[in-house]
Amino acid sequence: MLTMHRFFFTTLILFFSCFIVHSQEYKENIIQLNLGEHAYKEMIIRIQGGVRNGANYDMRFAGSQNEKIWGFRYPDSLYAESRSFTIDIPTYNDTVSRRIGFKYINNNDTLWNTSLIFANCDTTLISATFLQTDTISKVLTRDKNGNPLFKDVLIDFYLLTSHQDKELLSSIEATQSQFYRYNVDSSQYDIEVEKYIDLARKYPDSHSLIEILNSRKGKFNSKTDVKKVLDCFSTENRNSPIGKEINRYVADTLFSNSTLTAWDTDSAEAIVLDSTKYNLVVFSASWCVPCIEEIPLLKRIYNDLSDKLDITYVSIDDSTKTEAWRRLMREENIPWRSVLAAGNINYIREKYFVSAIPYCLFVHPGGVKEPVEIRQTKVQSYLYRTIKEE
Repeated sequence: MLTMHRFFFTTLILFFSCFIVHSQEYKENIIQLNLGEHAYKEMIIRIQGGVRNGANYDMRFAGSQNEKIWGFRYPDSLYAESRSFTIDIPTYNDTVSRRIGFKYINNNDTLWNTSLIFANCDTTLISATFLQTDTISKVLTRDKNGNPLFKDVLIDFYLLTSHQDKELLSSIEATQSQFYRYNVDSSQYDIEVEKYIDLARKYPDSHSLIEILNSRKGKFNSKTDVKKVLDCFSTENRNSPIGKEINRYVADTLFSNSTLTAWDTDSAEAIVLDSTKYNLVVFSASWCVPCIEEIPLLKRIYNDLSDKLDITYVSIDDSTKTEAWRRLMREENIPWRSVLAAGNINYIREKYFVSAIPYCLFVHPGGVKEPVEIRQTKVQSYLYRTIKEE
């Protein structure tokens, strides 16, 4: 009996010890917005994140109002892998959404953004004055089932009147870079790399800037350029979960094969069948408009180089969209191989660093790989030159 009492007593102590440790580890960050006299009934802060593509999250936290100040509380554990903070105003309308945007005057330029990052601290207070409401028509979004949905987005813009939050400023200044918008003008590439280096040096602790580097790393012409930008951040930033993910990408130089399902036979096939040839591995999806627009270019490359180059599609359509992918393959008369990642999408995206599509890996004989943006003319020239000189 004594032993049983001792067991329950020990169990109780362990339970409360774990509870106390857990309570001590839990911490909240608070964002406070002083937006003046502009009145809202509800506001929600939406936090999206996940460094590794298999660990994405989309969390929403309701705000509370105390006179002119709106406050938002969220677990600081979300911060390390957060990609963006969006302040939404619920509309309960399927065709219209509304959000807050901030403008900031920098060197006589007025910059703005609605996808923001705030400082990682106990409490950050942002003061701003209302400017205007702008409308962006027919923005492509997705419903709760992942289906395409077009909405008109109303943006209430505020001018920042306090500039204490450097993280917020860096997330707005990031819009100066073409890398922020994914599409980089090849003629401006070197200038854009230097611009990003300057931003990283100005804000070495910026979470938003290093996150953008991580999500856009495939848009750089080389991993050397990615490393040049990464080295401009602080030691703490380079050792963050995002910094470590970028370092993993830089160090990952050899193609590691995976076995997926062939689109037309349902048989198991390796992504790369012949490692003695050049391979172009193209990550795509049936719902991706830029991917579909890329098909004529891929057909030209295939017709010109198929004797020395194998092209393989990797579809990241989920199981509900694989039939749409099969239909696309038939309608477009795709002559190259195609495999399906359905059921393994998160694993494949993480393994091959697929943060956005279309995404291409150029795999050399022997396995050395490099991400390439084949829509750029100079990259196409490099591809043809490398393969034909072999």
